[in-house]
Amino acid sequence: MTDRTLLAKARKARFDDLPNFSGHFSEDVERFLKSIKNITKANDESENHEILEIVRGKLIQSAGLWFDNHEHDFKKWSDFETAFRNRYFSSTMIHKKFDLLKQRKQLHNEPVTSYFDDVVNLCKEIDPTMSEQIMIKHLMSGINPDFQKELSRRESSMNTLNEFLKYAKIEQDLYDTFEKFHRLSIESRGSNLEINHQEIPSLTNMIERPKQQYKFMNKINPHSHSLTTQRSDYKRNSNYQYEPRSTFTPEKNIQHNSHKHEFKYK
Repeated sequence: MTDRTLLAKARKARFDDLPNFSGHFSEDVERFLKSIKNITKANDESENHEILEIVRGKLIQSAGLWFDNHEHDFKKWSDFETAFRNRYFSSTMIHKKFDLLKQRKQLHNEPVTSYFDDVVNLCKEIDPTMSEQIMIKHLMSGINPDFQKELSRRESSMNTLNEFLKYAKIEQDLYDTFEKFHRLSIESRGSNLEINHQEIPSLTNMIERPKQQYKFMNKINPHSHSLTTQRSDYKRNSNYQYEPRSTFTPEKNIQHNSHKHEFKYK
């Protein structure tokens, strides 16, 4: 299979994916023309009528009827392009796109290349002759504020879209590197805190452990509980003073034998 055959198949696949154009006011004229030019490689001076036949294949309903009625007026691509715009151009569509352009901001996780392509595409659809310096101003107004400060210092020297994209990608790479380092630092601190937390016993474990040891010792020596209880009772009653009891009662007198013994001498 030759390169020409592959190229023809690739172009046919793109052509098949291109939506039809019916002439409805909601359809995008500039986007349709841009897609056709990209596929056919048409330019203003192209006189190949096969290109116009390709265009006719995508025009349906009223747009197809309009083409058939004016085909004899299209000597080259620029003739068709001018007539097509005059017929279906919508100022309302342009206003909507301009509002989108003013509101377009680079999203938090959006690559700068994706933001760049979308803004440039909007600018060209609004005004195909818009200068690159005007496009750069639109890009600067919606780019990530973290990049905007550094890029504004170079704005006077950025005269082309390629220069803008080069410096914007540098800022994006620096920002991504810093964010990755910052995220890893936070994760590292979090893991250290988790390890330290695991090493510190919880209050519940500190309370339950002596209870378990006590139950275990009580199973081994059941009498230790009674001894411990007695000791506890003794400690609670340690203020008690021992008073020895006497058998002497003052009310009662002990009676002694008062008889005198007489000794007789023989």
